Amino acid sequence: AGIPARLGALDGAIRSSLEAALEQDGRRLLEEKLAGYPEGLDGRTLVIEFARGGPQGSSMPLPEHYGYAHSLARLAPEILERASILYIWVTPEESRRKNEQRADPNDPGSILHHGVPIEVMLNDYGCDDMDWLEQNTERPGTVTVKTGGKTFFLPVARFDNREDKTTFIREDPEKWPEEKVRALRSELKRALDQLFERAKG
Repeated sequence: AGIPARLGALDGAIRSSLEAALEQDGRRLLEEKLAGYPEGLDGRTLVIEFARGGPQGSSMPLPEHYGYAHSLARLAPEILERASILYIWVTPEESRRKNEQRADPNDPGSILHHGVPIEVMLNDYGCDDMDWLEQNTERPGTVTVKTGGKTFFLPVARFDNREDKTTFIREDPEKWPEEKVRALRSELKRALDQLFERAKG
């Protein structure tokens, strides 16, 4: 998606230096990921996480290389034929607040405590196109994805996290407040029930 061309423009010595610096971490991450793979996917649900957006204040539809429309169209037809979307609905402002709150400068590679610079939050996650995709779909309750000469209708539902329901789960489960667990379960059940109904057709 453009990275090989950009990296290819770098001097060979710089590329070699980058490879050496990233090799150990990259290998460790890959080995951890591969160790978690099941032998097969029969009877399982595969979750593919996307965090896609565009510059703050962008008009819709977002330009190529930005947003969910661009990324969803890059998935294989075999995935799109069976895919559904559970959209975690967070405002850009709340997303920036959560990014700042969770960032741990002593653990920058952490899955739970990573953060990105404010410039990235504003220019890559300043808005997203999910509202636009839902409002401009060809079939209500879905997101229309056109790719490879085919049209796919992905059922969509929203988990409303505009008022934070999830941050507490970063803590030790023994410390989870019961009322927050109930609120999380309730909203997750509501969203997944809606998604299930839409996926049934």
